[in-house]
Amino acid sequence: MKKIVVPTIIILVTIVLIALIFDWGRKDIPLPDGVEIIATNSTEQNSSSTSDMPIVVDNIKDNQEVSSPLKIKGRARGNWFFEASFPVELVDIDGNVLAREPAQALSDWMTTDFVNFSVTLNYTKSTSTNHALLVLSKDNPSGNPEFDQSIFIPVILK
Repeated sequence: MKKIVVPTIIILVTIVLIALIFDWGRKDIPLPDGVEIIATNSTEQNSSSTSDMPIVVDNIKDNQEVSSPLKIKGRARGNWFFEASFPVELVDIDGNVLAREPAQALSDWMTTDFVNFSVTLNYTKSTSTNHALLVLSKDNPSGNPEFDQSIFIPVILK
C-alpha cells in the first residue's frame, strides 16, 4: 500500500506545482457589474461552429499584440446592434477605459443573421501594464442589466 501512496502523492504535488507555475502572475481584470461573459475569442471558439455565437471577431485573437490605432473587424448577430452600432471598449488590467467607440454595421442590421462590422480604437498605452481586454458589448438601449452580454478578448498593448 505504501508503494502506491507515496508515488501518487508525488504526482499530485507535481501537478499542483505545475498548475501554480503556469498561473503565476496572472491577474484577473475586473468586469463591469451585471455583464455576462459569453465567450472569449479563444482558438477553441474559433475552431468550433460560429452558428451559436452572437459575435465573432475576425482579425484579433486572444493575447495578440495590438497597437493604436486598433482596427477591429468581425460579424455580429443583428440583435447585437441598436441603430446600426454597439459599444466597444479597450480596458486595462486596472479597469481603466483606454478607448471607447461604437462598432458600426456595414450593412442592414435589422436581421437575426450575422452582419459585418468595423471599429477603430485610438488609445494611449497604459502605464501600469501591457495587458488589456477588448470588450464588445451587445447594445442594450433598455438599460436592463439582464440583457447585458459581452465578449472579452485579452490583448497585449505594444
